[in-house]
Amino acid sequence: MPDDNATPLESHPQTCDNSWLDKFCMDLGYHNLTFLTTPYGNTGAIAGAAAFAGIDNTDSCIRSDGFKIIKATVVVLLEHIINKKLKELCLGCEVDHPSQIRHSCLFEPGPYFFDAYFDELTRNLVRPDLKHIVAQALSRCGLRVHPQRIQGSVEAILHELRDEVFIVEKLREVREKVVDVSSEQIVYDAVDSWKGIVQVV
Repeated sequence: MPDDNATPLESHPQTCDNSWLDKFCMDLGYHNLTFLTTPYGNTGAIAGAAAFAGIDNTDSCIRSDGFKIIKATVVVLLEHIINKKLKELCLGCEVDHPSQIRHSCLFEPGPYFFDAYFDELTRNLVRPDLKHIVAQALSRCGLRVHPQRIQGSVEAILHELRDEVFIVEKLREVREKVVDVSSEQIVYDAVDSWKGIVQVV
């Protein structure tokens, strides 16, 4: 039986309003959307958009060498922050026990440790100056990357690592893979800059 009180459905045109994408990109500082569709290497359109919007002069994706620098910096900093947290939780450190086997901070923490302390650890890592420190590291490789892209990359890396069962082992594995001779000095200089700012704060 039809419902006499039902509101008749109105027909909608089969069009898609993409104005939200324009607004989203403009909020991020992108006034020219050609970078979304122009392949890397077509530097004319890219450079024009970059000069107009004051953004980086790379394509819409961070180059692999740039992403490697970001990931290496995040991983080394995360190792530092997790080690510090493990020492805070270590009863052996609390009582200054002479036996190493009483120091839980020297061993792999329990499963899903990073997930359990995710909010606290990432809050300690993602400070306002982190994007600028990473940007300086990238500039040493001749790359200019918009801070929003750096922030997005950092967040993606952290969420990728969140589900790791044994985080210390995973960070060691990633560090050995992404920190090589070409990036080692740049990454550790960035880490030292971050530590210096944290100590001042």
